[in-house]
Amino acid sequence: MNPPSAADTLTDHITQQLGQLSTHLSQAGPQEAARLLERALVSEDGIFNGVLDLVISGGVAAQRYAEDGHFPSEVWLALGRTANALGGLATDTLAEQQEALRQIASRPAVDAPAAARATAPALVVRGRHR
Repeated sequence: MNPPSAADTLTDHITQQLGQLSTHLSQAGPQEAARLLERALVSEDGIFNGVLDLVISGGVAAQRYAEDGHFPSEVWLALGRTANALGGLATDTLAEQQEALRQIASRPAVDAPAAARATAPALVVRGRHR
């Protein structure tokens, strides 16, 4: 077995850090959660745009390798569809919420009373019905 390459090590490190950030986000208060979400998912230099750039770069590489027969063309096409879908999410869905996240993040930290928490809108959960 070959030792891990620098790219493998980098991928493992980034994946580990994303897991740590997810854990931190799940335990953050509303202001910090809004700040983290805005920075990671909406800002120009955030994680979401970094992932989008990675998928686009992967699509360019896959196209090159598909054209010379090393990759199946379906890999290139799948990466292109994924990049388009992620780009649409960034512009159509997440960007619309950027100002709301900024406003929440800038509010003074106050512990909300239990009654206010109980009146929060319910989340829509989609899944299989049995």
